[in-house]
Amino acid sequence: MSTEEYTVGVVAKMAGVSVRTLHHDDEIGLLEPEGRSSTGYRLYTGDDVRKLQRILFYRELDFDLEAIRALLADQASTDVDRLHQQRRLLTERIARHPAMVALIDKELNARTLGITLTPHERLEVFGSSVLEENAAQAEERWGGSELWQQRKLRASAYSAEDWLEIRAEQSRIHLRVLDSMNAGIPATDSSVMDLAEEYRLHLHRRFHDCDYGTHRSATESYLANERIGLNFDDVAPGLSRYVHDAIIANTERMMDV
Repeated sequence: MSTEEYTVGVVAKMAGVSVRTLHHDDEIGLLEPEGRSSTGYRLYTGDDVRKLQRILFYRELDFDLEAIRALLADQASTDVDRLHQQRRLLTERIARHPAMVALIDKELNARTLGITLTPHERLEVFGSSVLEENAAQAEERWGGSELWQQRKLRASAYSAEDWLEIRAEQSRIHLRVLDSMNAGIPATDSSVMDLAEEYRLHLHRRFHDCDYGTHRSATESYLANERIGLNFDDVAPGLSRYVHDAIIANTERMMDV
């Protein structure tokens, strides 16, 4: 045990805490200095200082008072054991930080898209799609447009049930387009163009105004696999080109009428 003794002011400066904090820890019995001067002032030993270091570390890890008491009271553990334990706790905390940041980023990105569902509801509706990951890129590209604001406003009003219905509509259209491509039907066939028209109306009704010019413009992002969420080529290679060609053909057909 160290024979050196330190006043409360010296210990406060060494530890980077206030004298008031040390007085408080003494009053609640967390860190009671072993000595007193002849005039009654607190005197801390080297062991007291080492104990204070452990207390400050546990506080940094957000341990509550009772947890800190229990850790300090564990007489079976040596200082080396405690150091290993502290290192493990700190390593675990560091490991949690990237996951916490990623979770916050997902929440911010969902709000960027106007989606107000809880994380659990988003998982139920969208699964593990990259919907939220593309939000920042999408806002950077289209955020200043009226269509983006329309999409965001409508999305913010949708419940989980609404989104499930919207996703089901999308899936039905996409699967029929995929079936047409797999069957070798040209994208310019009237039946496929009808599906492109159905998709345009779906966007117009659910997300934003989507006339033929708007839908044609959107095909460039489809072709480049820059859709918000799952891209067509993620479903099947070549599907992005097929959808692009069907939309272009439908636009030309309808605008020629």
